[in-house]
Amino acid sequence: MSTEELIKKDKSFSESGFISKVDNTFIMLLSSIMNGDVKRVKHKLSDDLFNKYDNLVNELNGRNERQMFDELNIKSSEIKNINYENGNYIINVFLVSRYINYVIDKTNGNYIRGINDRRIEKKYNLTFEKKDKVKEESIARKCPSCGANMDVNNTGRCSYCGSIYNTKDYDWILTKVIEL
Repeated sequence: MSTEELIKKDKSFSESGFISKVDNTFIMLLSSIMNGDVKRVKHKLSDDLFNKYDNLVNELNGRNERQMFDELNIKSSEIKNINYENGNYIINVFLVSRYINYVIDKTNGNYIRGINDRRIEKKYNLTFEKKDKVKEESIARKCPSCGANMDVNNTGRCSYCGSIYNTKDYDWILTKVIEL
């Protein structure tokens, strides 16, 4: 499926808007790892991917370590292919990111390992999925439990009742991250 075919099927799809969402989600994921709490980005990840990165953060915390991604930015993002399977749109994206990648001791901030003196460039294949027949999402997002307004880009968690806004019912979610 081409981008043009997807746009015809899903009138709300915008390639530039989608790439912006990809870049934002990737930065939120790495920032959440660095902050030691991937629950902040759980609503944008598949359950399997959330569990993978939650386990990584728990391992780092168990060793009293923090993964650092300093000077993080996205150099480029490009849609590689679009598929439609079992009622889901699947988009694979090639992403190139740059950052300083190292680990520190959480207690004293001392360097443990990694590259802390220059930016490195890393390449990834990211897979995003969206259900074909999703509910229409309004601009002002409401908590599915209590109806309060929510800032989904922040944490995806209702500040009133604590419910998680399940993005996969409305939007694209990140299902795979493969470092090349």
